[in-house]
Amino acid sequence: MLGISYDSIRSLKAFKEKFNIPFDFLSDSEKVVGKQYGVNKFLFASRKTFIIDEQGILIHIFDEVNLNTHPTDVLNVFETAKNEEETK
Repeated sequence: MLGISYDSIRSLKAFKEKFNIPFDFLSDSEKVVGKQYGVNKFLFASRKTFIIDEQGILIHIFDEVNLNTHPTDVLNVFETAKNEEETK
């Protein structure tokens, strides 16, 4: 798992430590990755989630992120993908 933000490396490190987040962040301060994924807006990136599998295949996009349900929404996508893989 990788979080990507326009924030600075220093800011992302502090955020990760403050909230004890168990994954790494990429600072996209030049907005290169944001442009490639189509999330650039005027000042900020739109909040989206892209789930990409181990082979680099995009399996799901959350165009809208509900901060109250997002963790469960993401886990549901993983569970569905796991179930589909098991039935093959």
